[in-house]
Amino acid sequence: MSATVAVHVASATFYHRPSKTLLLCDSLFATGEEPPDILTSDPEYTRALLFHARDEPLELVADSPEARRKGWRRIVLLFNFFFPGAAVADLGLGPLFRLRPYELGWAGWLPFSWRSPEAEAKAFAAYSANGKPTLLPIIQIILSRGDSGAETAAWVDKVTQWPFERVVPAHLDAPLNIGPAQFAEAFEYVRSGRNEVRFCDEDVRFLRAAEEGVLSFSVYKSKLGVLRGRAPCGL
Repeated sequence: MSATVAVHVASATFYHRPSKTLLLCDSLFATGEEPPDILTSDPEYTRALLFHARDEPLELVADSPEARRKGWRRIVLLFNFFFPGAAVADLGLGPLFRLRPYELGWAGWLPFSWRSPEAEAKAFAAYSANGKPTLLPIIQIILSRGDSGAETAAWVDKVTQWPFERVVPAHLDAPLNIGPAQFAEAFEYVRSGRNEVRFCDEDVRFLRAAEEGVLSFSVYKSKLGVLRGRAPCGL
């Protein structure tokens, strides 16, 4: 066979021997400041980047590289944290009352506002770390279950025995030119015994509250504790 498979509760991982490539589903991510090429080569996707770059419901954002990066930063933060610390959510009727015809579509829907450009940029920098691989926070919650993360540690040990030279995740940047050592770094929290992330603590606050509250019925407690950022970012 030219491929080997390692399966864990949150990810199926495949090693393609001829190309020394690791293929995986949801357990590893990486992104930088620039949006992926597919989002800037398709008009509909670029339209979405500009839509998220708005600071006001009916603002028409001029297309520029910086506006695209701004929209991308916000999409990434919302995708990862649901309620990021740099954003203020309005999930009541307010956004519905403000709906108006809008040139970019979606009727000017704006359920989130952003605290400041500085807060948004600081939160994104902590998450992306210039493209260093990390985990989706909700996946880290899942992987930290079990016997103090022992199942995840065993899975990482198995995957890192393969001499891969690149990783192709299912989401965000790909391929990543990393090998087993860099892959293992993303899961160091398991061996440290602390469910810590490099992100701003404000960004994981909602997930932490959900894990201790409404999600407590579906995700049993971990000996590694709940998600904690290394430090607050002052967002």
